[in-house]
Amino acid sequence: MGLVQRRLVKSVLWIVERPKLTLLAAAIVLVAAALYAHQRLSISTDQNDLFSPKVKFFGDYLRFDRLFPENQATYVVIEPADVKHPPPVGQWVELADRMAARLRSMPQYIEPKPDKVEEKIPLLTPKAPGILFEDSDKLQSDVEQLRDFLPLMQLWGEKPSLLTGWMGRTPIERFITSLSLRKPDQEIVQFISVMAQSWRQTAQSPAAVQVPDLLAVQADDPDGLGYFYVPDADTHDPPHKLLLIRIYERDDQTGLTSSADTIDAIRSAVADVARGYPQFTVGLTGRNVLNADEDRTTDRDGRRSEIVALIVVFLGLVTLLRSVWLALVAEISLAVAIGWTFGWATISVGQLNLLSTVFLIALIGIGMDYLIQILAAYRRESRRYVRPPAIWARVFRYVGPPVNTACFGAAGAFLVSALTDFKGAAELGIIAGGGLLLCLVAGYTVLPALLVLFPARIRPYPSSNRYAPAPRRTRRRLLLPCLWGLMLLGGLWLMQRNEFNPNLLELQAPNLDSVKLIRKLQSWQAVVLSPDRAMLRRVRDAVRPLPTVAGTESILTALDNDDWLRSHASDVTRIQWVEPHRVGPEDLAAIAGKARGLAARIQSSSATAPASTEAAQAADALRAFADQITAPGAEIARITAALSQWQVQFVEQLKQILSMLDPPTLQVANIPPGLRTHLASTIEQPPGQYVYALYIEPKEDLWVRENLERFQRQVEAAVAAVPGAPSVTGITSDIYHTTGAIEKAFMQATLYALCLIVVLVFIDLRNVGHTLIAISVLALGLPMLLAFMGLFHVSWNFANFFGLPILIGAGHEYGVFMMHRYKEAVHNPRRVWLRRDPADRALFLCAFVTSSSFGFFWAFAHHQGLRSLGLVMAVGTACIYFATIMVVRPLLTWRLEHRRLTQQQAAPQTEPQPGDLDTRLVT
Repeated sequence: MGLVQRRLVKSVLWIVERPKLTLLAAAIVLVAAALYAHQRLSISTDQNDLFSPKVKFFGDYLRFDRLFPENQATYVVIEPADVKHPPPVGQWVELADRMAARLRSMPQYIEPKPDKVEEKIPLLTPKAPGILFEDSDKLQSDVEQLRDFLPLMQLWGEKPSLLTGWMGRTPIERFITSLSLRKPDQEIVQFISVMAQSWRQTAQSPAAVQVPDLLAVQADDPDGLGYFYVPDADTHDPPHKLLLIRIYERDDQTGLTSSADTIDAIRSAVADVARGYPQFTVGLTGRNVLNADEDRTTDRDGRRSEIVALIVVFLGLVTLLRSVWLALVAEISLAVAIGWTFGWATISVGQLNLLSTVFLIALIGIGMDYLIQILAAYRRESRRYVRPPAIWARVFRYVGPPVNTACFGAAGAFLVSALTDFKGAAELGIIAGGGLLLCLVAGYTVLPALLVLFPARIRPYPSSNRYAPAPRRTRRRLLLPCLWGLMLLGGLWLMQRNEFNPNLLELQAPNLDSVKLIRKLQSWQAVVLSPDRAMLRRVRDAVRPLPTVAGTESILTALDNDDWLRSHASDVTRIQWVEPHRVGPEDLAAIAGKARGLAARIQSSSATAPASTEAAQAADALRAFADQITAPGAEIARITAALSQWQVQFVEQLKQILSMLDPPTLQVANIPPGLRTHLASTIEQPPGQYVYALYIEPKEDLWVRENLERFQRQVEAAVAAVPGAPSVTGITSDIYHTTGAIEKAFMQATLYALCLIVVLVFIDLRNVGHTLIAISVLALGLPMLLAFMGLFHVSWNFANFFGLPILIGAGHEYGVFMMHRYKEAVHNPRRVWLRRDPADRALFLCAFVTSSSFGFFWAFAHHQGLRSLGLVMAVGTACIYFATIMVVRPLLTWRLEHRRLTQQQAAPQTEPQPGDLDTRLVT
């Protein structure tokens, strides 16, 4: 034994002599760790915490995220149940308004502020009308429509001329007269019907004057009313649109599923309102919803997998160790180590993130291996010796070095993640790596202390069978390495199928509505931020011609539209507004007569069935209005006052509509809040100064990695060509660079882990050949994993790729234990390597525990990332184990037998004496 090993054995013997004190100290540390973790350990569900903000591209994205918080918004997605026959505009508007009102009534989840629930942008804002923020083509079309509407405005708002004075004294009468002179097409009929219904309601209820919303009358879809009515980004044939409601819920990250509880409450409220509108389908999506659903899914999958894994591991331990008590001791020791790990996580990191929460399954699947090796050695030695010091001295003399090397290698494979910029993996590495070391500490302290106080009932070896010659083996066992080699050669073509799938969305549970709906939103945008609008204009000019760019969005659009309106202001006829002439009792008969005449003209002009239905409705409304204002006993004074007030309000609405063509100079502060926070931010800026965002829209589907790479590279190159231009940021930049950085971090972690393990194994074995044999299990097992992945079409992704350094850290232990068993048999011929050796049984149990623990992630997880990680870890561990059993073990036993025969031929032939060899003993 070396100096370190001798000191460890002496420390264990000290524990063996003081088991109660050891357990008391372990319990005190456990309670302290649990209390400290309960008070200080937090859980972060923010995915921005998974990467280091020190990296420039990610720091830029975090700044953009902070300046423009709409990236964190939750979206209610409303779409028609029958996309080929969408509901009328009024039903869209009614559902959106009711939905928004319901959400505003939930202050425990959404702050009761108007800008926390946004269903539309007001269009008639006097100082910043919505027309300024439209595309230039649509702006010109809208202006043309308003120009066509000018004669009507003049009829209502100006003093009647000689030509129009004969039409009537009041604007209502002149309006009806003018319509009687035109051929009533379908659009005019609809407009007349709306106006007549409004007059009728006004005459019927003079106390509640309501003029029709002309924008709503003219709107062909909710977009015309300022609602967030956008194209479905995932459906192009046939194309259809969605209506969105933007929500900013309260931020709650006090627990792994606390944000999910908030989203569940919002989802329930949305579903409750949607039940009254079966013509629509409604769902929730957005980054927060995806995160919350992922939190809920991973928490449920993790808990279920961990519970099942502990049960199955316990049953496996009972079966293979042939003792319930030994299995229970292993579970107790592991539980103590897990409790200590929570304290270690609190001290070292201070929080758990979305990745580090799975450290438990790592401890169950890997940390249990070291306890198994100690228990297997204990079971073997307790059948030979009685006194605890004699048992435990031999246990740790033989099993201590390989256990230490295996544990330090696996812990190091986790800890080297801290050297990368991937903060999520780094924190998982720190916590899980420290946890594995604590499992080893529990194996050195808690486990022997328990078995000293309460030793297992293990039948000793019969003295008559204590010694026998080593088993004879034939060369047929060398067929196994050949078979494995043939399997690897046969799997070469399958290995070529391995691909890397960078699509993060495909890591989520595919059946979630949030995952399905997020593809419908145009959530991919590159962004350039600058306080200099001239700089943004140069950047916009540089990216517009790119073949991958569909368009841009920024405050520059509003400024350009403002300039266009001013340059074409002379094209719009000025109206000299006057107060409309009041409706008097003497006017009612004339108005009623012309209303009846217009009704007759409308009904006689309708030809088609749909037109006749709409015409009949308009004619009926006109006649009903005429009958109301001329009915005997009608309250003439109230009716005339109400109609006069109706005229005033209607003219005011016409003024507001026309004022959109001549707004005051655009000031950023006057833009409606829901739109202003999308275009400009005052955060981190002095009062009155803004940081402006230029959004660059892609043409192609950026969920496809090749499209994302092409778009991002072209945009970055074009922006970089603009002198002094800031860096490109936004969702596209974050995903593109983060996924690349994560892939690089995994490669670095894999390389670091491999180098560390080679060094540790060499320090342990002190022989280059033995070191190569020990780590050869990785070179033999991992290619077989690649073949199986190719066979079952399993791609590498950003979840299971992290399993590669873990497999290197945890898988090398099979070669280490096998090599140590060989050296044990070489250095001490009394400890014969048997066909059914306890060490082989322990190694099988380790493989069973690791494969089954991670395998339950694959079996039970709905989260596709966890499923793929579980599959890779389970299959990879099995491949490394079988490579050890089929290749390394036969070669080592053949070498051992060859060595023994060579020594026998060189030594004098003597009869074997008792004590020369240990044997396989009958159990």
